[in-house]
Amino acid sequence: MNISQENSQALKNPWVLGMLVFLLVFLSANALFIYLAFKSPPNLVLEDFYEKGQAYAKTEEEIAKEKNLGWSGILLTPSATRVNQTQTYEALITGQNSAGLMLDSVKFFAYRPSDKRQDFSADMQPSGHGSFITDVSFNLPGSWDIIIEARRGDDKYVLTRRIQINP
Repeated sequence: MNISQENSQALKNPWVLGMLVFLLVFLSANALFIYLAFKSPPNLVLEDFYEKGQAYAKTEEEIAKEKNLGWSGILLTPSATRVNQTQTYEALITGQNSAGLMLDSVKFFAYRPSDKRQDFSADMQPSGHGSFITDVSFNLPGSWDIIIEARRGDDKYVLTRRIQINP
């Protein structure tokens, strides 16, 4: 067998052999990828899609209802937060025309994104017209998500903020 570029027989030419090997590798790789695609589908379909859709619609309704209330709020945090120090957190919640609100209940929730076992909550006490306070101590340093949930009857207002607790 004489393999060279000058050979006129196609199967003995190295360029033809190279192209055939490339084509064989290309088709084999495609066949492997097609097999893997059918063997392990991407699982983009949820089993409980209807329930998730209803929960999403309910959340959208709650957000729209909250906006229609016209309430606004701000969370006042200590300037220097430290671990295991009891400090006062204050929520100022106002209605339309910046009038302070008298609410049925205001709750303080602290969520630790990296460890849900450390989550806790506390009731906030009224300290003036539209002002609510609570004393809280964080036992771990790092990021914490603070959620203030204010209720008056069936109306609910949620205020969120991420804070950093220093060691």
